[in-house]
Amino acid sequence: MIKILHTSDLHIGKRLHQAELAQDQFLFFTWMTDLIEKEKVSALLVSGDIFDVANPSSESRKIYYELLVRLSRLHCKVIITAGNHDSPAVLEAPREILKELDIYVTGSLTAETDKMLIPVSDENGKTAVVIAAIPYLREADLRKYSEEESADDRAAAIRNGIIKTFHEAAHQCKSKYPGIPALAMGHLFVQDSIVSEGEREIQIGNQAGVDATKLPDYFLYYAFGHLHRPQDPVEGRIVYSGAPVKLSFSESENENRVMLIDFEDERISAVPVPVPTFRKLLRFTGTVEQLRENLKNLPVTDSFLSTFIELDAVEENPDPAKITALQTLTDEFVSESAKILKSRIRFINQPAGTASLYDVDVNIEELKPEDVFRKKIENENIDAETAEMLTEAFRELLEEAYQKTEER
Repeated sequence: MIKILHTSDLHIGKRLHQAELAQDQFLFFTWMTDLIEKEKVSALLVSGDIFDVANPSSESRKIYYELLVRLSRLHCKVIITAGNHDSPAVLEAPREILKELDIYVTGSLTAETDKMLIPVSDENGKTAVVIAAIPYLREADLRKYSEEESADDRAAAIRNGIIKTFHEAAHQCKSKYPGIPALAMGHLFVQDSIVSEGEREIQIGNQAGVDATKLPDYFLYYAFGHLHRPQDPVEGRIVYSGAPVKLSFSESENENRVMLIDFEDERISAVPVPVPTFRKLLRFTGTVEQLRENLKNLPVTDSFLSTFIELDAVEENPDPAKITALQTLTDEFVSESAKILKSRIRFINQPAGTASLYDVDVNIEELKPEDVFRKKIENENIDAETAEMLTEAFRELLEEAYQKTEER
């Protein structure tokens, strides 16, 4: 019997409203390495979004390499694939050196699919399972497939390219490792899955969402990344482990986990292992007075790290005094175990043509490009047809910008 651990979406370097999450990630890494040692895990799968940005800081890279050193000492094979936040070049730069530590990295699709197949051996040195380490598939990776498509729909061509890549990997597994059970890693959006605020869309609007029924049956388990909320679009077989720590307030209720996969006599079982809650994220919504009461009656937590709070004030009518009251409430809040990261106020009966949202503290980095463009369109006197055309053009430009950033 061998055991494999599946996680994803580490997002090293992530900030939540400019607050560092490095402590959260460090505590998770410590817990995970202890689990690997305790369970005698043979291989760790990390399915994309290792870093939060394509060009991570030197501190983020230091955290990453320190983690790899700790893992190498456990004699556990590590298989890492790139996500849409990662730069393939950054991840693959030390690839040959990492191989010597039994750490395998796939940043981008290779011309020879069999190069992405990584065997995992049992305690007797016999290949027990093979992993198809498929990274996030960019449109440039899929060009060989999309060129064969007659359809003009680019999203459909991307979907078909993704599906063909997994079928090709299944064929190579069957050919190179006949009779050996196989798993596949991937970083993509499966149709009917649930997204949260923390994920950048894969292809604008997740238009290239893949139909799970079209993925090959050959793989016994799909270790997917990208969605931060743990979920199993096809229970027991297609699994998003989810982000191991909470990365946004929309994820505050997530039950973070990793997946422990057992292989024995060609039988597979996947069991979720809950990750301890190292930090609570609380989002309060209500009038300024209600928020004041919420802060007075903060729930007691046993979390290791201080609680982060987001305040969302909602008032009936525009009132500058309410804005000032929220600012004062935020400024005067003092707690040894909690910190307000962001507060904002909105008015229900807002006169047309004026801003509907007032942020007490806002950084341009916190705004999504789509939201800024949408607000600009709303404030201009543009007919619906023109607005739709402009929005579609903006989406295409934004997707192109994302792709160029990821390729650097």
